[in-house]
Amino acid sequence: MDWQVKPIARTCAVSGQELRVGDIVTCIVHKPTGGLIDRTDVLKDHAAAFQAPGLLLGKWTREVKERGEEEQAQRAQLLASREEFFLSLYENEEDPSGDKTVLKHILAMLLERKRIIKAMGPADKGLIPYQHAASKQVYFVPALDLQPAHLLKVGATLDLLVG
Repeated sequence: MDWQVKPIARTCAVSGQELRVGDIVTCIVHKPTGGLIDRTDVLKDHAAAFQAPGLLLGKWTREVKERGEEEQAQRAQLLASREEFFLSLYENEEDPSGDKTVLKHILAMLLERKRIIKAMGPADKGLIPYQHAASKQVYFVPALDLQPAHLLKVGATLDLLVG
């Protein structure tokens, strides 16, 4: 299954500044307490000033491209964005809603297919060890029997990434 990343915002959520070609932007996915999952695009220099309300799910950085070039650039950055988002899910283990657990599993399947991570053995105590090809670091991905309820649970996040 191939997804398209939702187009980048045209203004920085912190400064209100228009995003221009060549700007480096941090895309932040978060779930406000009691709210729906949201994606916020912030100039990289302002990213530290953005405090995600609620739970931070993940983030990645990218360069703003011309609108005509954006589609082509998205295809090239799609895989890198998935990889960065997957790795950022491990920066903070807090996961009260279980969204990160499902996202880790789904992204691991996608990244394994693209040979960015590789399963290092069978699940043990509910976790599958995967090795990241570039860093050689091992990540433990929750072993799930994906059900429609899982997909509904993270559907909003996937919509934000898919567009």
